[in-house]
Amino acid sequence: MRNLTSSKGRSFLGVAMVATAAGAVAIGAFAIGALAIGRLAVRRILVESAQLKSLEIEDLSVTRLHAAEVSVSHSLKLPGSEAGREISA
Repeated sequence: MRNLTSSKGRSFLGVAMVATAAGAVAIGAFAIGALAIGRLAVRRILVESAQLKSLEIEDLSVTRLHAAEVSVSHSLKLPGSEAGREISA
């Protein structure tokens, strides 16, 4: 405790305060980066070949879709009329 009143103690205290502030800024920047990555939007994906056992997508817009086999487990709404045609499994 005696060293805190000396000039060396004061410089050490200043360095400790600066290091603490820099650490707080680094932790804040890391947290902001993690939030930004969580909201990252994927604009374009190109897949040549894929095999998926299970896939669930809440909202999907497709311009063109080619499928050899389609299985519907609940219901599928197709555009074409105002109410939309519904296909049930």
